[in-house]
Amino acid sequence: IGSSGYKGFLTGDTTKPIEAGPSQEKWETTNYLLMSYLTSSMDPGISRGYMLLDTAAAIWKTAETTYSHVGSKAQRYEILSQYYSTLKALWHKLDFY
Repeated sequence: IGSSGYKGFLTGDTTKPIEAGPSQEKWETTNYLLMSYLTSSMDPGISRGYMLLDTAAAIWKTAETTYSHVGSKAQRYEILSQYYSTLKALWHKLDFY
């Protein structure tokens, strides 16, 4: 998304043109495309909660608020928990062999 020049659609910096016309239609088409990218990259059960939002920026900000735990203890715990679960599964597999 960033390499295609669409980052502003996620941050909200690229806003919908006020006047109707080709520029507004292009914005809407790009917005719908990015909305599709975002929701299709989510688990279907999660993406249902984002289908009624009207912009890619709204989807992005809502997901960020919901799931971003940058630097938090919860994020560290989740990473360690996933690491331990993966390692434990590999140990079991090794024991099996």
